[in-house]
Amino acid sequence: MVTWQMPRAPVDPPDAPRVLHVTTPFMTGPDVTAAQQALATNQYGTFFTGEVDGSYGPLTAQATYRAKYWLGYPLKQCDQMYGPVLAAYLVGTKELPAANLVRREQRQTPHEPLRALALAKAKTQLGVKESPPTSNRVAFSEWYGVIGPWCAMFASWCYVESGSKTFAQGKDYSYVPYIVGDARAGKNNLTVTTDPQPGDLVCYDWDHDGVADHVGLFNAWISLPAGTFEAVEGNTSVGNDSDGGEVMLRTDRNRSEVIAFVHVGA
Repeated sequence: MVTWQMPRAPVDPPDAPRVLHVTTPFMTGPDVTAAQQALATNQYGTFFTGEVDGSYGPLTAQATYRAKYWLGYPLKQCDQMYGPVLAAYLVGTKELPAANLVRREQRQTPHEPLRALALAKAKTQLGVKESPPTSNRVAFSEWYGVIGPWCAMFASWCYVESGSKTFAQGKDYSYVPYIVGDARAGKNNLTVTTDPQPGDLVCYDWDHDGVADHVGLFNAWISLPAGTFEAVEGNTSVGNDSDGGEVMLRTDRNRSEVIAFVHVGA
């Protein structure tokens, strides 16, 4: 007589690889070190440029997102979780599927980057001022629908006018800390970058309290070794960096004032 038994749930073997993701405290170990090394050196590109420290923090998570994007993952699968399949692609023990190769080629096709379009749009507004002064009434706050400090509304307008789907009229990003928070989390096509390109967002923290105070669009390095650069910013002036009431090209910015450079992916 055969006695029926409830099937036992399958279990992973003790040595099954972990799926790495951001936790509190951060995941650590030799598998994280291997992931950072694979993200830094592989046949597809350099996705991780930080310190290989065996700690799965935000920079490693963001590198994972970039790797998935440039390896042709569908956008809905471009997240910050590093698993054995991605590892196999990076180290070359597994080939990319045909669909990934097609998406990868499409994404590598040269075209005018969104950030460049947004920067060009920003430059068309140089010299625009509030009217009356100190009122926060300007085309960008009127467009957004909120009469208040408008540096982030200006950045939103520049990107919406350039075709961005991340930014929207009257939604999400009138407050600079929200931009930084979502970029750090890799949400809504925003990621932190350590290598800003023209048109990437620059988020400043003047008093170094960990809360972003102001945002502009990165234009160019003046001196990379010194950390000095130019940015096009709304609601600024010489003497009032983040509530000055004008769109200006600021040529006196320094990396030491920046809490995050932010890349807008779409």
